[in-house]
Amino acid sequence: MKFARIFVLAIAVAAGIIAFRMVMMSGGKPEPQVAQAPQTDQQKAEVLVAGKDIHLGNKIGKDDMSWASWPEDAVPLGAITRKLKPAAVEEYEGRIARAPIFAGEPIRPERLINTDKGFMAAILPKGMRAIAVSVEAETTAGGFILPGDKVDVIVTRKSDSGALSETILENIRILAIDTTTAGEQDQKNLAPKRTATLELTLSQSEIVAQSQQIGTIALALRSAQDSADDAEADNSRRRGVSYVKYGVTSQAGGQ
Repeated sequence: MKFARIFVLAIAVAAGIIAFRMVMMSGGKPEPQVAQAPQTDQQKAEVLVAGKDIHLGNKIGKDDMSWASWPEDAVPLGAITRKLKPAAVEEYEGRIARAPIFAGEPIRPERLINTDKGFMAAILPKGMRAIAVSVEAETTAGGFILPGDKVDVIVTRKSDSGALSETILENIRILAIDTTTAGEQDQKNLAPKRTATLELTLSQSEIVAQSQQIGTIALALRSAQDSADDAEADNSRRRGVSYVKYGVTSQAGGQ
């Protein structure tokens, strides 16, 4: 029995020696195990975002802005990064928002105005005019018209035969109620005997100015779904306002 075990062990050792020699002769080497490098975190960038909701016309303070960590390959186009503008908070402090910026949204320079002009002139789009009209709660959708809403402008004038109401302008933006703008709304509704500031073209401003002389202005609130900037006016019902300019009677439309 002992002889048999020794014989089997000798065969095993011989086989191992032969295999080792064959490997060495073929030049083969045991393949080293390559350790996998741990995956590194994705590259990050610091983006300037709004720390809270910033409304149209708000003057931005330091507390309104903060740096947020974003994946570097997902930084929005035009966003302000700390790498490019490390002093951006100080640079943009005091500027006026020309469009709403929501909390957590990247702040873009084109949405801010740096001007020494008056506040209303700063937020008024190029080519537009601002004109104020006297209004009362009963002529403004029960007083629930707020800055930023869109309205239709109606003039009512009295004559010997009664009163005539005409829609002279449609889809007009309210810039302010008294001195309250869309960024400073601290009221739930429009109190009686207030002034509404409208965003108008030059020709529309002339129409409203003439209308205030011949009658009473009323504002009709438009639905949010019907008050887009490109909403089409219903010209089929608007007859316009007749007014005299340089001695000539003209028909003013709401273009």
